[in-house]
Amino acid sequence: MIISSWNVNSVRARIENIKSYLLKYKPDIVMMQEIKTEDVNFPYDDFSAMDYESHVFGQKSYNGVAIISKEKLKNIRTDLIKDKLKQSRIISAEVEYKKKLSN
Repeated sequence: MIISSWNVNSVRARIENIKSYLLKYKPDIVMMQEIKTEDVNFPYDDFSAMDYESHVFGQKSYNGVAIISKEKLKNIRTDLIKDKLKQSRIISAEVEYKKKLSN
């Protein structure tokens, strides 16, 4: 399983770079920081077309985090910290992984 973390500094401005990375390395899960967009403007369709599901905790212009995954995620949470400024800085999820046995 390949899990990546990327400070994308605007998911919409870097969408072609992100898609190129996904095609080349085929990570199972990518965690993105500083997506700098609200949930409604996240490029869900771009990732869905590449067989990724998206979980987003966006924020206009600043911050924002997302997880895209080929694996089914559960227990997605955005309330792990109580930020008085209501900044979108953390998202978590659980994934079930079973190691494949080699013959």
